[in-house]
Amino acid sequence: MQTENERSDMRPDFEPRTIECGTIPAYAYKGNLKKELQKGTIGKQEAIDILEDMLIIREFEDMIIKLRSGAYESCAGYDYRGPTHVSIGQEAVSAGACYGIAPRDYITSTHRGHGDSVAKGCAAIRAMSAGELRARVPGCADTSRARLLEAALEDHVYRTIAELFGKEDGYCKGRGGGMHIADFRVGHLGANAIVGGGVPIATGAATAARYLEDGKVTCCFAGDGAYANGVVLESLNWAAMGQFTNRLARNKPFGLPIIYLILNNHYGMTGRADDEVMGVEFMARRAAGFADNNMHAEVVNGMDVLAVRDAVRRAAEGCRQGKGPYLLELDTYRYYGHSLSDPRNEYRTREEEAAWKAVDAIEGYTRQLLDAGVLTPAKLRALQKRVAGRNARAAAAAVKSPDPDPADVIKYMYTDTAADTVPEERARAVVLKDPEIKRTPNGELTYKDALKEALFEEMKRDSRVIFYGEDVADYGGAFKVTKGLLESFGRRRVFNTPISEAALCGAAVGAAMAGLRPVAELMYMDFALMASDQISNQAAKWHYMSGASVEIPLVYRASVGGGKGYGGQHSQTLESVFTHIPGLIVAYPATPYDAKGLLKTAIRDNNPVMFVESQLLYNIKGVVPAEEYLIPFGLADVKRQGKDLTIVTWGPAVHDALKAAAMLKESKGVEVEVVDIRSLVPLDAATIVDSVRKTGRCVIASQAITIGSYMGDIVSVIQEQAFDYLDAPIVRVGARNGIAPQSHVLEKAFLPDAADIADAAVSIL
Repeated sequence: MQTENERSDMRPDFEPRTIECGTIPAYAYKGNLKKELQKGTIGKQEAIDILEDMLIIREFEDMIIKLRSGAYESCAGYDYRGPTHVSIGQEAVSAGACYGIAPRDYITSTHRGHGDSVAKGCAAIRAMSAGELRARVPGCADTSRARLLEAALEDHVYRTIAELFGKEDGYCKGRGGGMHIADFRVGHLGANAIVGGGVPIATGAATAARYLEDGKVTCCFAGDGAYANGVVLESLNWAAMGQFTNRLARNKPFGLPIIYLILNNHYGMTGRADDEVMGVEFMARRAAGFADNNMHAEVVNGMDVLAVRDAVRRAAEGCRQGKGPYLLELDTYRYYGHSLSDPRNEYRTREEEAAWKAVDAIEGYTRQLLDAGVLTPAKLRALQKRVAGRNARAAAAAVKSPDPDPADVIKYMYTDTAADTVPEERARAVVLKDPEIKRTPNGELTYKDALKEALFEEMKRDSRVIFYGEDVADYGGAFKVTKGLLESFGRRRVFNTPISEAALCGAAVGAAMAGLRPVAELMYMDFALMASDQISNQAAKWHYMSGASVEIPLVYRASVGGGKGYGGQHSQTLESVFTHIPGLIVAYPATPYDAKGLLKTAIRDNNPVMFVESQLLYNIKGVVPAEEYLIPFGLADVKRQGKDLTIVTWGPAVHDALKAAAMLKESKGVEVEVVDIRSLVPLDAATIVDSVRKTGRCVIASQAITIGSYMGDIVSVIQEQAFDYLDAPIVRVGARNGIAPQSHVLEKAFLPDAADIADAAVSIL
């Protein structure tokens, strides 16, 4: 019998056969409210609640339209300047889906996501106990559940509108706005202004739920335009991986608990999916490319809230039984253009719009409520009046609420917290076998063994730490840095990923949001450019955009290959790129001691960390204590003391700088101070400035190309804080301003070395 870490071998099998792609049901739901009531699958109160929530969404988005013309009376005179991506017409999708999942489940949403946010909040609030409602609205004097519920609903609408208006009382303190609204208290992991940008995050959240076995399902809303996006297709492939459904770990299938909802409103922006930018009639066929079971794909009438609710309920139940992932195409329509500046008359006909409005979700469902006797016309009018009044009061209050303090413009860019302690249930993880780590008698480790030891110790300390990447499991990574960790922790915590850098990095964001502390390996730093949206627009920004509602504790380990003859697409030193992305920490250790101490710090830190490793350093040795130690970010290390000149550097250039310092001492008697900054963001400016004030001269060296390099930022720091102490211009030494060549001869000329650094120093002595 196979163990968890064993796999069957692959042998040739060329028997002729026909590959069946199965069938996908479309518009199969034949129910209605009367039938659902008779079956007991819905109660009268829930039936009314669904209508109320659709009305709240419609009223909310009608408000946005009226604000533009000044016609929304309770906000008369208010100059709204935010986005206007309304989803009027799609209310059944938002409400039906959010009543199809459990209140504690997750959702992610899109830039057109006001309706999803309203629906998720309303459904979760209605399921709260009186105590939970009191905590939600502590200022409510009337503690009856009915009054608490009404107060919580009005507070929900208020905070949603306040976020739309960029106010401090908004769900994200006005930092995210309507296109990035989130409420992590009820499992809303955020709307996303990048088309498809939230899909890998949803996939990562489901990955975390599978690992944690917490029973949560993720419902991922994304439009039809997103399903031509590479990272979305990468995410579907990730979710359907065989290793998530094999029987080795638990002797039963346990697939990713995620429901992908394609909100097919037939227009990406102005371009049509149908007969224009897609080659399939139904987008649900996308699923056939990723799973033999077609991801249980189904096409659903998105203008029928009960059909949506039914399909999502069945999918959620299937996910909880281990049958995920699921993909549902919801056939719906938005009545307005991409935004209110889009009149839509250039690409739509009035007849088309009229045909869709004839099957309006709210009107159709209202008729069912009346026909079933759940509502009378009088009660319906009272409900409509209550919704309009609640929204109007909330909007008026949001207009008058305080704006954020301009002094706090970059507040929440980083968190100052770390996992200093581990929850008892996550401490002391099971270790199946210690990895081989070769420490010499005098306590030396290679750089890569120092990294392995750091990762092993942190995974042992905290079971929330998972590690994944391309070829990191059985093979131990392209450079064997993590060989043996699979045997230590098993495939639940150490696993291979597809060659999908965007999904790999995006899934880490969702997993971090959902309670894990992922370490994701990028085989080469060059490949980070494939994932730059997920790193730069997602990982780096969500702590700020959420108004500090969520932390993103993750580490991207990225190797740099300069100097090994790998050519232009495997040799770039790109740490400077990521120093320009606020919200990321960027670390680059030069020694085995620093590699271990900084990686342990990175894994415990609650910020996203870009952790850069040079392949040229993997086999160097240095003394690394077996005892516990951490190296804080923002603390440079003076690797050599001197009085005549300062060399500021990081990464492999540290070793060239030390060689250059020895050469200058021997040839000219010059005492050079070498400052290894170790982390670029945050930067220890004080140590650099103190050194330059002492020596009066400075060379800055790295393996990055000079143009646009972080070396320029360090020059600026010195100029601003130590200009009067300088006795010569600051000189930079980097790679040539070009593309790394494959030729060994050319690469030697391309990269700086110790002689180049020494020559630069001589030029200013």
